[in-house]
Amino acid sequence: MKLRRMLPVLSGFLVAGLLAAALVPLLWLPGDHSADHIEEQRLIGATYMTMNNPFYQELDARLQAAVEARGDRLLTRDAVMDQDRQNEEIADLLDLGVSALLINPVDWEGVSAGVQMAADAGVPVIVIDAPVKDESLVASTILSDNYQAGVQCAQHLLSVRDSANILLLEHVTARSGADRIQGFVDTLQGHEGFAIVGAGSSDGQIENAMPVMEQLLDEHPEANAVMALNDPSALGALAAIEGAGLQGQFLVYGVDGSPEGKVLVADGLMTATSAQMLSQMAETAVDQAYLAMEGGTPEKEIVLPVTLLTQDNVAAYGTGGWQ
Repeated sequence: MKLRRMLPVLSGFLVAGLLAAALVPLLWLPGDHSADHIEEQRLIGATYMTMNNPFYQELDARLQAAVEARGDRLLTRDAVMDQDRQNEEIADLLDLGVSALLINPVDWEGVSAGVQMAADAGVPVIVIDAPVKDESLVASTILSDNYQAGVQCAQHLLSVRDSANILLLEHVTARSGADRIQGFVDTLQGHEGFAIVGAGSSDGQIENAMPVMEQLLDEHPEANAVMALNDPSALGALAAIEGAGLQGQFLVYGVDGSPEGKVLVADGLMTATSAQMLSQMAETAVDQAYLAMEGGTPEKEIVLPVTLLTQDNVAAYGTGGWQ
């Protein structure tokens, strides 16, 4: 089944649809997605690199539910891939009197200014999904094993092909994305016949990945595999591959274990996705935030496992939701 003909089927997983909705601005509005203010409630701030990604939308929903279950409020902000804006959001949240900050950084170095403001204010910072460079400024970092996600994808490629000419879709300013690609590249080192022939930056966005992949296909007609740092980038790559009439010739790898990614894996259009444990990430982040707010000592870094989903095992994990 072609990717474009799959869109009506996949729309059940994303309210606005998969590819069609992702290629236009998502109707997510920044705000305080919480219950009405109560005097005794504590405020917790959250800012993400982008809400134009179903992973962060779902993560925010689960964080909100966990915070509200404790009687408090989550104030959510969207940095729209702009680190200066994210630092301003951090300053605004501090001015609002948040008791803790949950930060998913746009740029692992550039976020230091914002994190320093929180440290100066005595507000604990919990970093989620992508680390910051200066870990001394944060109370706890909650990550997937991003390097291992890349390793898993490379190991699968080595198991199913004797050789490959590979394209990379990267996001170099997000350490999580860089680690995934590095794990993939390192695992292929020393394996004759496996070559990285081209790379481009998608910033983890489907609308960026598609034109970048189109250009890479023009420049590298010998390519027959692509490693994308996340599922949205893999979906953009798939659209470009289909547009070039190359479906069936490419192996396509991603990271996230998104519902739409799992459907494409089940249908053989996407080769594999290394699934993050989104529910566990949200629960752990909130636990560490409350531990810090209540004077305890959070764990400095918590690395959560990832699981490679292929056509052989994806049905066992279900395709209707996140892990």
